[in-house]
Amino acid sequence: MRDLPWTIEKLRALPPFEFENWAVIALGGIPNKVQVGDMGLDGRIFPVGTQPADKGSMFADDWFPIQVKQTDKVGRPDIDAFQAVMEREGENGRQRGFFVAFGYSEDAKRECAAFHKRTGRIIKLLTVQEILDEEHVQKMSLRRNGS
Repeated sequence: MRDLPWTIEKLRALPPFEFENWAVIALGGIPNKVQVGDMGLDGRIFPVGTQPADKGSMFADDWFPIQVKQTDKVGRPDIDAFQAVMEREGENGRQRGFFVAFGYSEDAKRECAAFHKRTGRIIKLLTVQEILDEEHVQKMSLRRNGS
């Protein structure tokens, strides 16, 4: 994360698309080239050992969506929209996705848990502070919980 903003204050001051790029890159993902009309997909992250495919498609089939919101309190409507992204992307949808924001409402957290219980899919909620503190590495592990 060298040369990237390293404080909450600097990150809050970034223009929205720069903030999205910061978050995706900080997670080790690839930002979406389309920023307006991206249909809720701000970036993709590939599991260790996989990478974008060369053959015919732009990306390997094994990837996870990233959604970024430059807000203090992501709510349930944002989580509902991200669930639709996860279900829409790929033949069988995405089994795991990552959401980055400054904070989350209790309704958003409950909805992630309910989505996991209902579908077996996981939405990992990551805060900007966790990324700055590098705590996101533990949260991005394969543990089975919805937050």
